[in-house]
Amino acid sequence: MKCIGFIGKTNKTEITQYIGRLLKGLGNKVIVVDATESQKSRYTVPTILGTENQNQYVVQFDDIDIAVGFSNMLELKKYLLSKGEDFNEYDYVLVDTDIEEMIEEYDLKSANNLFFVSSYDKYDIVKGIELLRYVCAAKRRTDPEAVLNVERILYYSEVNSADSKYIDRFTESMPVEWTSIHRYPYDQGDLSANIQNQYSGKIDFRYLTKMYKDALASSVKVITGEDEASIKKVMKNVERNSGFSK
Repeated sequence: MKCIGFIGKTNKTEITQYIGRLLKGLGNKVIVVDATESQKSRYTVPTILGTENQNQYVVQFDDIDIAVGFSNMLELKKYLLSKGEDFNEYDYVLVDTDIEEMIEEYDLKSANNLFFVSSYDKYDIVKGIELLRYVCAAKRRTDPEAVLNVERILYYSEVNSADSKYIDRFTESMPVEWTSIHRYPYDQGDLSANIQNQYSGKIDFRYLTKMYKDALASSVKVITGEDEASIKKVMKNVERNSGFSK
């Protein structure tokens, strides 16, 4: 089992679901944990009868599991056990959070991959870096010489000319090694696709822009080591299935 962490104040709900769906398409069992303050998944992911009023639940959404309302991994494990499910059967656990406490509770300092997600909005950058600083401090408590390897996901738009080096300046004194940058477009087309998926109750790639799909493929490649051609083939298969089920 591999734990993949996504930290930052920028909304990451859709991106973790897209990545989770691609991991599933590659033959993995996947659960996405919404450990954010807003718990957006509670309002956008379809529930099943009997779960809509529960504080904690796991629901299947387009072949991946979505966990909502769990304060730590132990609570999630106990819940799954009560349903006759084995947490250890998951190949990937994707944890989405914007809360310092959840970084500790889900031990994201030890995640197999850690993604820092931000737009160029100054609030998102500054607050996101506060979370990153928290992870670094947790890592250094166990190993004073440790360096945190972090992937960077940046949302951008054509009207925004801010330089990603702005983030470098904020983090230059931190024990962080930026391994790669994945740039996701933040334009009306992709925003519309995300909203359309909320109402259709599907994880549908068909209406995303090519640039968004390319960024997803590069992110999944980092996680799995699979070549991007194979990942894009999986994406095409998901698109075809979405078309048939329309």
